[in-house]
Amino acid sequence: MSTLTLAAADRGTWRAQLRKYAAIARINLQNSLAYAWDALGQGVFIVLFIFVFAQLWQATFRAQDATVIGGLTLVQTLWYFVWAELIELSRINVSGTIQQEVQDGSLAYTLGRPYNYLLYHFFSGLGGVISRMIIVLGFGALIAWIEVGPLTTFRLETLPAVLLITALAFTLDYCITAGIGLLAFVFEDTSAFRLIYQKIKFVLGGLLLPVDFLPDAIQGVTRLLPFNLVLYAPAKLFVAWDSAQFWQFLGLQVFWITVLAGLLALAFRYGAQRLSINGG
Repeated sequence: MSTLTLAAADRGTWRAQLRKYAAIARINLQNSLAYAWDALGQGVFIVLFIFVFAQLWQATFRAQDATVIGGLTLVQTLWYFVWAELIELSRINVSGTIQQEVQDGSLAYTLGRPYNYLLYHFFSGLGGVISRMIIVLGFGALIAWIEVGPLTTFRLETLPAVLLITALAFTLDYCITAGIGLLAFVFEDTSAFRLIYQKIKFVLGGLLLPVDFLPDAIQGVTRLLPFNLVLYAPAKLFVAWDSAQFWQFLGLQVFWITVLAGLLALAFRYGAQRLSINGG
C-alpha cells in the first residue's frame, strides 16, 4: 500500500472519529434541551449568587472609598463573578459518574465498545455544557446589568480569544475531575477528593475572590497552579483584556492539560488492566 493511500486512510479515520464524537455531543445537547428545567435551576442559582455578591462588593467599595480594588472596578468585579460562576455551573461534572461505573463494574462493559472511554465522557458532557452556558449567562448577565450596569471594558474583538481560554478551562477541569473519578480504582469513595477540589477552586481558583485580591505571596504560588486557570483566567480576560496575560494563560493551560491528560491516560490504563485481571 502506498504512502498516499495510508495517509488518505488515516485522514478518513480521523474524520470518522471526529464525526463520531461530534454526534455524541450533539445527541447529549438535544437531551439536555429536553430537560431544560435543570439548567433553569442553575440560572436561578446564579441570580441569587450575583445578587448577594453585588450587595457585598458594593458595600466593600463604599467602605474602602475606592473605585478600583486589585486592578478591577466594581462593574468589572461583578461581571468577573458572572463569567467565573458560568464556568463553575456549566462544567462537565464527570467524577461521580466514573466512580459509579467503576464501583458497579459497568466500566468493564464499555472497554470493548468502539470509542475511547475518556473522550466519550468528555464529548458527552460537552453537549450539556453548551445549553447550561446559554441559560446561566443569560440570567447572570441580566442581574449584573441591573445591579451595576453594562461591562463597558469588554471588547468584542477579544471574544474569540476569551472563548478559547474558556474552552481550555473546561478541558482542564475535565482532566482533574475525571482523574478524581478514576481514584475509585484505589479508594472506594472519592467524594472527599471532590470536596477538596471544590474548596481549592473557591480560594485558589478565584471563585470567591479574584486572584488579584489575594496577598502577593499567595498570588505567586496560585498563578503557577492549574486551579486559577479554570476560573480566574477566563473571567479576568473577559472583564480586563490583556494580550500578554492571554499568552501566559494559554501557555500554562496547554502545559497543564498536556501533563494531566497524560496522567489521566496512565491512570485509566492502570484501572483497565486491573479490571481485566480481576474480571471486573
